Amino acid sequence: MRPSSRFRQCVLFLAIILSVTIGCAGKDDIAPIDVEKQAFADLREDIREVIEDPARADEAIKLVGVLQEDLAALRRSVAERRSRIAELNADYDTSRADFEAFLQRIEAEVGANRRRASESHLALLATVTAEERSALAKTRTRAMKATIRTMQAI
Repeated sequence: MRPSSRFRQCVLFLAIILSVTIGCAGKDDIAPIDVEKQAFADLREDIREVIEDPARADEAIKLVGVLQEDLAALRRSVAERRSRIAELNADYDTSRADFEAFLQRIEAEVGANRRRASESHLALLATVTAEERSALAKTRTRAMKATIRTMQAI
């Protein structure tokens, strides 16, 4: 076999390996929403382990579910707002008054969403003792960070 032919074969082989490696590189990425769901599932599991009173543990888990639903509603609302802003921005006939009215409605929705999520969070904090809160802090923080990443991915 001639040296130039061997060189071509090596280059072709390396190109194939490189393309397979690059093609498979992104397949194991986990969606932010899946990370968030797992973080909340971990929080529920930790609540069962940390809170010894089954009634309080059930209440705390219920409140985690309510908080998660509030955050999901907030995420949907943010996505809808962004979509609507893009629509208004793309329509050259949209008046400044239409934009201002939409922005005022957004401001009211943001306040309501924030209050609802805060109430759920405060109810959860009221259900657990300071020691339990401390034991759950790491998992709770992980769940909140996952939620923030999910919101930023919108």
